[in-house]
Amino acid sequence: MKNFFGKKSHSALTLVFIVSLVLHVVAVLIFGTIKFVESVLREETVFEAAPVETPQQKEPEYQVNIQQRNQSTPPPRPPAIVVNNPSELNIPALDIDVNVDSSSVYGRGGGGFGGGLSGVREMALDIKLTDFGYTGQVEGTLKGSFFDTKVDPRGKALLTPEEISNGGFLMNRMGQISKEFTGGNWRLRDLERDYFKADKELYASYWMIQKGPAEKAPRDFGVADQVEPKSILALYEGTFTPEESGEFRFYAKADDILIVRVNSDIVVDGSYYFNRFSNWKVEEKGTKNLIGIGGMPPAYGDWMRWEAGKPMELKVLVGEAPGGVFGCCLLYQKKGEDRLRVFSTKPLTSKEKRILKGIHPDVEEWL
Repeated sequence: MKNFFGKKSHSALTLVFIVSLVLHVVAVLIFGTIKFVESVLREETVFEAAPVETPQQKEPEYQVNIQQRNQSTPPPRPPAIVVNNPSELNIPALDIDVNVDSSSVYGRGGGGFGGGLSGVREMALDIKLTDFGYTGQVEGTLKGSFFDTKVDPRGKALLTPEEISNGGFLMNRMGQISKEFTGGNWRLRDLERDYFKADKELYASYWMIQKGPAEKAPRDFGVADQVEPKSILALYEGTFTPEESGEFRFYAKADDILIVRVNSDIVVDGSYYFNRFSNWKVEEKGTKNLIGIGGMPPAYGDWMRWEAGKPMELKVLVGEAPGGVFGCCLLYQKKGEDRLRVFSTKPLTSKEKRILKGIHPDVEEWL
């Protein structure tokens, strides 16, 4: 044991340690050199995302068989609504029944305005029918203006209380006023210049008013609280377009005033007294009262030539002189016929016919 761990043994271990150290150093140098060379020679790797290709979408193919499409049968349409008379319609919101029986009317009026209901006027209007006309514009009607001849336009009284209470005085005075107006140009502005005019206007196509209290005139024109129903007038203006050609004349009666002018001529005066309210001369009188209106017999008017589709200017003057009651009736007749018919500037609606039938039993035969 002593020989083994002697001086020789110590030298051998030192040699082994040195050789091992040298080998490690050499190995480290060699390995380091290799790594250095590799890092210098190796190119840097760049990672690039692969391009994304959008898959092409196939366009849908629509194939239309033109021949088949042209030959195909369209879907069935709903059955058409056929009306013998296109104006047979109801408009409840307007409170106007526009059903028309064209066999009983022969004219349409212009009424001094155009467009008709418009707008339908156009409009959800609350239009009511009064004895003296509609409260709003209705196609084919004439515009009516109301006047109190006892008061001037500024509201100043033209008569004393004693004169207003004197029926004979009022009758004579109204005769003078009416004759002066109807003997002139029937200009509305002449009445507007001299007398009080109600703001409210009414629109009428016929003039058949049941005999009754005269106060219904200022009531319908909205001045019942301002106007005493004495010495009052209402003037209606517009146009009338006949639907039938031929010779025609009016047949009229009123209590007190009903005078009709066509174009520039008075063609009938059916007032209570003949020649009291106009200078028109009656040539032929009727044989009985109309709708219970007394006084003088009804008057047949002058024969006129009506051309279908040709408008005529039409003015109608009605009035009450001493107060009390008022009523009027305007009919027309075609030459060669005995039949009388209710005159209207437009076709009468079923509602209007019902109202007229309620005035007097004779009216039904005139519709």
